[in-house]
Amino acid sequence: MKRTFIRLAACATLCATMISCTDSLPHKVDFYHWKTTYEVGTIAKEYMGKLQSENIYLHVFDVVKRNGEIIPEAKLVPFERDTTLTQNFVPTVFITHSVFGNYNDDYEVLADRILSLTNQVFYSNGLSPYQELQIDYDWTKMTKDNYFKFLQILSGKAETQYHPAKITCTIRLHQIKDVRDMGVPPVSKGYLMCYATSNPTDGMNSNSILDVELLKSYTQHLEAYPIELDYALPLFSWGVVTNHLGKTKLVNGLSSADMSTDAFKKIGENKYEVVEDGFVHNLYLNKGFTIEIEEITPKLLGKAKSYLDEKLKGNYHIVYFQMSDGFLKRFTIDDLK
Repeated sequence: MKRTFIRLAACATLCATMISCTDSLPHKVDFYHWKTTYEVGTIAKEYMGKLQSENIYLHVFDVVKRNGEIIPEAKLVPFERDTTLTQNFVPTVFITHSVFGNYNDDYEVLADRILSLTNQVFYSNGLSPYQELQIDYDWTKMTKDNYFKFLQILSGKAETQYHPAKITCTIRLHQIKDVRDMGVPPVSKGYLMCYATSNPTDGMNSNSILDVELLKSYTQHLEAYPIELDYALPLFSWGVVTNHLGKTKLVNGLSSADMSTDAFKKIGENKYEVVEDGFVHNLYLNKGFTIEIEEITPKLLGKAKSYLDEKLKGNYHIVYFQMSDGFLKRFTIDDLK
């Protein structure tokens, strides 16, 4: 009897341990930092610790085309690293569409410049050498050949001339859905952006940040994609402001919480009318303007994750966009696991 009790107790302990490990962290969870000024708030620090985050995907600069010249913009401002944080930094470079729209420059030169500036940002801020460089570019059927050629050259340089680093890239939903036309980028891993599913100003009355049904329709054959994928999910919100002439403006960061004052009147499920002239998020709004709020809620995020769990059998890595105490405080640790 005593031996049986011991066996049962041991079995119960093992099962409890397995359940605890399984329930606690079903996925690797990391975050994007997408500001020119480096800032990690107290909530972000707490959440990264509890979620055992290993990486911060750090936006370092944009590459744009101005007057026919390719130049960097929105470069990360020099900062002092918080030594209490142990996460690795993965530099992320955003390239605007026009760069490869009509490309006549030397890919070798462009790759060298991007690597050189990325290294400069890292070394000048005392950051450890990076093992991965992520390129964020929304290629089209017309630009894919130029872009893919650039990725091949960049990968070769990153692995040989500089410290060993692999090149990864972001992938949009339409590039998964139309893979025959859009091609597959020549990288070892991609990050599927499971957001910005539609145009926020199209008047379709759907959440353009994340429409789960649209996500499903675009990823029916996701498991057949030929390279490894991680998944970027949104935490942000915005408001679509419409003036008296019907012109619209997208205001990042607006949420339903901002509408809970006497300056706004609710006129629909997520729609508000301005009843007092005034500023919101540094934008002056006149009486009569309307604002449609689109935001990610714990419920909506849960639906997206449930779909990915079912589709991918729970084996995926999440990178949330983006790291911000203002966005994070809307979610619990369990919401983000």
